[in-house]
Amino acid sequence: MTVVADRKPVWQTAITLAIMIVPCLLVVFAAVKLSMSPERGNWTYVLTVLAFLVVGIKARMYGISLGFHRGLTHKSYETHPWLRGFFLALGCASIQGEPVRWATEHVEHHRHADKDGDPHSPEHGFWHAHWGWLVDLRFNREINPVFKRDKLAMWISKTTWIWAFLGFAIPAAVGHLVGIGWWDGLLWGGGVAVFFANQGTYWVNSGAHTFGRRDFETDDRSTNFWLKGPIGYPISLFLAWVTCGETNHNNHHAIGHAANHGMFKGQFDPSARLLRVLEKLKLVWNVRWINPEEAERRQRELRLTPEERKAEALRAHQEKRAAATVQ
Repeated sequence: MTVVADRKPVWQTAITLAIMIVPCLLVVFAAVKLSMSPERGNWTYVLTVLAFLVVGIKARMYGISLGFHRGLTHKSYETHPWLRGFFLALGCASIQGEPVRWATEHVEHHRHADKDGDPHSPEHGFWHAHWGWLVDLRFNREINPVFKRDKLAMWISKTTWIWAFLGFAIPAAVGHLVGIGWWDGLLWGGGVAVFFANQGTYWVNSGAHTFGRRDFETDDRSTNFWLKGPIGYPISLFLAWVTCGETNHNNHHAIGHAANHGMFKGQFDPSARLLRVLEKLKLVWNVRWINPEEAERRQRELRLTPEERKAEALRAHQEKRAAATVQ
């Protein structure tokens, strides 16, 4: 299904702008508030608000990575409905929209990666890919029929704003209970966490199609955002942590169904690590892992010309038929 050009209503554009801008303002406000607070020298307080921030970021990003992306969109693993719904609800707390619409847009991204029809390609400018596309009036938000048939995802999508509200209400309530106050719980576990989670997602769309290295020769601009040096590497590691491994984006474009986006040594992938733990606990199964040998084989395939790929496919088919005949 190709996304059809359409104009979003003004009210929807206004909400989109608010979701983009308000978290940025809250980060500035939180930093100023902390610097002026009499509690700034209280390490218990500082560590507590940082814990709220870390939990808020990771909960949302695991929801986006394992719920919206690797689970709903690419079917990289199977799990119980309750755990699947939990991950989707966590993703909703990031306020990136309904899961089924998010997945629809991502399918279009893969189908037209860095070509006409890609909702967020740097071909139209870095900032367009980063977040300008969210207010671009050229794309509607029609749901892909594949996701319309997913009853659980549709139900979570119809109740998106409930989960988004809980993403703020829960840290506010916990903040009150642990003594930092509901406002600081709301601010750090809600608004500031949303900023980092969303900017991480935006960076995958922009930075991971602009900077970094390409381990696979895909026909798009996707990269694995790993820079070298005393400054570049820590930044890369931080963004891999924030995005739960989604910055291994070139790997993902090469093998879209892979549950692990980190396929080579040193490619940090927190989502894959969590999936391995859940697999050992038998909470997920049929996980579509890609080992280094399979990744290297895919590398070789992508280096071939179209004619060479056809010849290779024919050779593999003939070998398969010959093996079947022998049996």
